[in-house]
Amino acid sequence: MPVVNGVSGAFGRTLANGVEVIVLPVPHTRAVSIYLASRIGSGSECAEHNGVTHFVEHMLFRDRSGQPTPIAIAIERLGGQINAATELEITSVAAKVPVDSWEKALRLISEMVHAPVMDEREIEKERLVILDELAMLEDLPEEMARRALISRLWPEHPFGREIAGSVATVRELTRDDLSERAQHMFAGVNTVVAVAGSIDPRSGLDVLEKEFDGFSSGCRQEYPSFDGEPRVADEPMLIGKEAEQAYFSIGGFVPGRRDPRRYAIDLLAAVLGAGFGSRLVQELRERRGLTYDIGADILQAGHHSALTIEGSTDPARLVDAITVVFGQLDDVAVVGVTDDEVERARAYVVGALVRALEDSAVVAAWYAREVVLEPEACGPTDLIDRVS
Repeated sequence: MPVVNGVSGAFGRTLANGVEVIVLPVPHTRAVSIYLASRIGSGSECAEHNGVTHFVEHMLFRDRSGQPTPIAIAIERLGGQINAATELEITSVAAKVPVDSWEKALRLISEMVHAPVMDEREIEKERLVILDELAMLEDLPEEMARRALISRLWPEHPFGREIAGSVATVRELTRDDLSERAQHMFAGVNTVVAVAGSIDPRSGLDVLEKEFDGFSSGCRQEYPSFDGEPRVADEPMLIGKEAEQAYFSIGGFVPGRRDPRRYAIDLLAAVLGAGFGSRLVQELRERRGLTYDIGADILQAGHHSALTIEGSTDPARLVDAITVVFGQLDDVAVVGVTDDEVERARAYVVGALVRALEDSAVVAAWYAREVVLEPEACGPTDLIDRVS
């Protein structure tokens, strides 16, 4: 059984320039998924360049022809779809196409990240698009609550800033800023490419090597350190916003990626807020009718992670809803959780993973993200063993 970076079932190579390429056989599908990941996300930006990584991600889709979204349309003409995303520690391009078209799609993706177009006119068009995106986020009260929480958890750190930047920083970013960032983002040592589908692994690796061996090696991305030591809780932040409901975000630090307790914390998040059987759904929605939407999740950034709880309710019942949330947290801290709750959460987490891995897109993303983000990459079976 092939093993790549400690992950079984994957075929891989590290090219001379540092690009890591992975092929994952998924024989039951007639589609191929491509997931290209940069080790660089918004969390390494300086304050004055906040939003530059996200801006570059947008510019990947621009073309010298001046036609709208020509690369996305080219992928669609192959019968596929493509998207991209910027996160705190990773920027990704993901495409899924019929198996006969995957090499053509890979070539398009290689070109878009290897030599992104930084035409001044195209930059100004995309600047307007991003400013509109920021305006849209300001219209979403749930986003405002989430961003306020993150800024409190990671104050004065890039992890605590809006990924898309601010109106002020986006207006000031220059062509040179974008070009320099793009060159760093997709340097060889910062690039991982995973392909999943019904393709021959060894010939697939040859194709990947041919497409990506021309990238410059560059230097590996490092992220600024952060002091995540426990501190006295801040006073609640109240944000005035006209809306039908009140949205709330609650969070605090928990063991991070490098701590073996992280898997127990994943189960705790599921006990609290994943699925209809979770505590918060049962208490707030089913028993008290306080909310339609409530959930818990783990946000990871660098060496630190945070357990977050997000929900919404009628403004007149906001205090009641938050009181119930903190009551459940107190109960977990003092009394603990039952074996039955843990077993339900474990089945929910494992089942969600197994179902998701039926999709080759999830398979490709899983392995690439493990290599980029985790101190010790593991496969899905390894993760299931760790939460069992």
